[in-house]
Amino acid sequence: MYAVIETGGKQYKVQPGDFIQVEKLVADKGSALSFDKVLLIGKSSEPNTQVWVGKPYLQGALVTGEVVGQGRGKKILIIKYKKRKQYRRTKGHRQDHTQLLITGLDNGSGERLELSEHDKKVKLGNFISYLKAKGPERVNTALVTKKSAPEESNKPAVTT
Repeated sequence: MYAVIETGGKQYKVQPGDFIQVEKLVADKGSALSFDKVLLIGKSSEPNTQVWVGKPYLQGALVTGEVVGQGRGKKILIIKYKKRKQYRRTKGHRQDHTQLLITGLDNGSGERLELSEHDKKVKLGNFISYLKAKGPERVNTALVTKKSAPEESNKPAVTT
């Protein structure tokens, strides 16, 4: 059984056991999420295939997942250039992403497909995230004041 869900303005085809990467969702690593914006659910079997299509969404359909990674993707460079005008601009962008493991599907009419705990452990054991965590905060050195050296008057006098 598979489903087409909508999140972050994009559509994803998913089934239990799939890892997907979506635009950042506010959730902690290991927490469960559910998606109710299900556009389509399909179930294929040898003699026939069943498809449930929503208008625009299926009522009662639900896709569940677990957050397995949070971070930032690869850097994308945006370059602007105008010939013979000495105009060049370079800008970089890194998109925040959330990686999910799809754990279950429910078509809203009683049919449900779940990922077993054993399969979930195997999938998570083989999963490697390439997303990088957001770096440490930069400190503005202009605002940081240096400590002054201790004054000479505080030192004991040495006599010979």
